[in-house]
Amino acid sequence: MVQIIVKYSQFRFVQLFLVRPCYANYSLFRNHERIANEVRALQLVLKETTIPVPKLIDYGAYSDGRRYLVTERIDGVTLNRVLGTRHKSDAYKNALCFINNIVLPQLEKLKSKERGIDGFVMPPSWLSPDLQPPWKGKTTWKTLPLNEPEYVFQHGDLAAHNIIMDPETLQVKALIDWECAGFFPPRMQRWPGTLDKTLYDNRGDDVAGAISEFLADEYLECYNGWENKAELDDLIQAGMLPDPSFCKKQE
Repeated sequence: MVQIIVKYSQFRFVQLFLVRPCYANYSLFRNHERIANEVRALQLVLKETTIPVPKLIDYGAYSDGRRYLVTERIDGVTLNRVLGTRHKSDAYKNALCFINNIVLPQLEKLKSKERGIDGFVMPPSWLSPDLQPPWKGKTTWKTLPLNEPEYVFQHGDLAAHNIIMDPETLQVKALIDWECAGFFPPRMQRWPGTLDKTLYDNRGDDVAGAISEFLADEYLECYNGWENKAELDDLIQAGMLPDPSFCKKQE
């Protein structure tokens, strides 16, 4: 019996179907762009790599503009659930080898002259642009084209809760949730080389340097457009944002 996952934009839930709907619900926040971006990412990964990901069954848009995608449900458990058992050491080792030996090498071979996917750029998962100044209100991100294909493809949210494991063999079955994926400068996803939950939860800390290195263009634009400069100066003094004078705008 085929199990599928359906993700809808605007709706704050994900439904898991067996034969009929409402088998289970999970709270999630999604929007049109995240759904569409994950569709494009899955299409690319399925075509260009051997990385195990959920099969894309269907996708599209409703007449009111809501978007959806349908994928197969991978039978297994997420790594973060395995890490709470006596098998955590072997599971962690296998998952880390999967990321370092399969995922990263294959994705790094995929390159582009533009950021994002097909003209759309999803901001990095370590940033909260819908909540934090000076990003609040920003709806589009530039592709920043280069002369050479130097941007590499990245999952964007490598974490234990996005890795499906076989609970019996403790081998990886799939890497899921590609909504933050895209072509970006090397190292932009800030992969720490570990699946430690504490480091993941704190990935939004100490990002001033990353903003200066990877998002200087957008940051300067948002900084200049933000009316309350005193608010930004406080964040700069606290080390949460970079000094704009140290940011070099990308041409």
